[in-house]
Amino acid sequence: MFRVLHLAKPRLGARRLTSMVTGLSAVLLLMACSELGAGTGQISQRIGEITRDPSAQQVDLAKLTSFGWDRVYQFEPGSTRDAICDFIHAGRNVCGRVIRYPAVPADHQALVFALGPQLTHVELHALAHGRLELKQEAGGLPKSRATLRIRRLSLGTAQEQIVLEPQ
Repeated sequence: MFRVLHLAKPRLGARRLTSMVTGLSAVLLLMACSELGAGTGQISQRIGEITRDPSAQQVDLAKLTSFGWDRVYQFEPGSTRDAICDFIHAGRNVCGRVIRYPAVPADHQALVFALGPQLTHVELHALAHGRLELKQEAGGLPKSRATLRIRRLSLGTAQEQIVLEPQ
């Protein structure tokens, strides 16, 4: 006598499936929008274009972005991948794919944009385009206050340092 075993495919509950899809979507979105693995980001390059214009007095981050966000955070040169991963609540495996540097390079800052509880963009900002001095508030710098004043500081030589700070 032969017994036939019927192996039913495991079913995921609707709640668990939704959670998995949401999590995977968030990871894919962040990976697609992350530029920490690709060098200086496009927003930083656009900031550089503005700050090279001697008549420019401000940079409006909202006008330089095409994705949704309501606050931005910055990480200084030398900030470790682990510190950023802890901040964005990303596990080691996911974070290693999103942030490909062991630490933010000495000539860059990291920018992290968020909309509500979701991250929408991560990129490197070249200090040559202006040092961002965003006060690290618990909730980040709100988009409504992300128009940054350009200060040009003379270094006593033919060079100047550009500082970008909230107005």
